[in-house]
Amino acid sequence: MSYWRSLYESIRSPDVLWPWFAEHPDLVAEVRELGRPGSHRIAPGHDLLERLYALGRVLDLLIADHPRAYPAFCAALGAHRVDRTDFHPFFHEVAEVRQAADPGEPPSVVGERWPGFMVGTLLLARAGVVVTAGERHLVAGVADRSAIYWTHHRRHRPARDLSHGWGHNSQWRTDARRDYLAGGRFHYNVDGTERPADRAEADLVRHRCGTVTDPGGDLFPYDLRHVEPAMLET
Repeated sequence: MSYWRSLYESIRSPDVLWPWFAEHPDLVAEVRELGRPGSHRIAPGHDLLERLYALGRVLDLLIADHPRAYPAFCAALGAHRVDRTDFHPFFHEVAEVRQAADPGEPPSVVGERWPGFMVGTLLLARAGVVVTAGERHLVAGVADRSAIYWTHHRRHRPARDLSHGWGHNSQWRTDARRDYLAGGRFHYNVDGTERPADRAEADLVRHRCGTVTDPGGDLFPYDLRHVEPAMLET
């Protein structure tokens, strides 16, 4: 059994987290290694991706049930908090849309439900944000309530990943999705093997959900990868 899975199944109180870190420095070092420059070009193998997936399940659980412990947990992994205030789907997961009167108004972050974190160049978790936006960009009830892919659990919306539908043990043999900010580019789902066929597929990889229309919860986008310039202000 993966040690990350074991941690997930043992979390009843945040108190179990800190002794666990002391007992498993090798796993912490492994996560930090995945964030080193150039890691987006290296295939880490299924075993490591499965461990990273189990870590993602731990993060989902902390976000949902132990939000006060979640930032300290990420810091103990060596992660730094996402400090980007301009909305971007690489950094931000839409937790709530407040519909703007102007249909063309671009998304703007007006609140944060939980922080996001990166380990070096690797995105560990996106920040959950409240945004105002015109309906040409993000529609309330779609961008914040439609099925969110590459995610095991969210309290406020359906979640879908490759573990769903498998048995208790088989579901843990799921590979994690890896996203990187490297070389002036956003690299989404770097272990995917196919390019999006159109803008709708690219946006699904970027946002992990529908934005204007609900695509439903029965899609299979997990093989798609996408790269785009990182237009970031300094």
